[in-house]
Amino acid sequence: MSDQGQIVRRSIGIVFSDGGLLALTSSMPAGGGAHGDEEVAAVLCDPDGAPLQFEESLLSTEYGEDGVQRRATLELWPSTEEMRPLRGAGTLLNSVSVRRQGLDSQIAFFRWSVEGREGLGTYEVARNVDG
Repeated sequence: MSDQGQIVRRSIGIVFSDGGLLALTSSMPAGGGAHGDEEVAAVLCDPDGAPLQFEESLLSTEYGEDGVQRRATLELWPSTEEMRPLRGAGTLLNSVSVRRQGLDSQIAFFRWSVEGREGLGTYEVARNVDG
């Protein structure tokens, strides 16, 4: 996969060992170009509870020399003031590159830990294909 194109979408899906789920997606709006321009949304579903949405979701990524996402950290700020932010991190297990519909996607399989909850999931980074 080429690392030349601008990132247009990043998405994470995690299944926790207790059956909970976490989904995060970010996209670059038209005219956006900087990391801070991304629109990010996340939701956490406990195995037996209602979904929890977040007022602010931060995703930081460390990339290897090959352009593959190696490590990531999450900071999720709940919409309710009664809760503190949730923090987590993930590390690469394996990855695959896919080119489709004008996008290069690097799909990485990660081992995650969010506030002590262990899980497995994917982390996709999609870039525009140049030319």
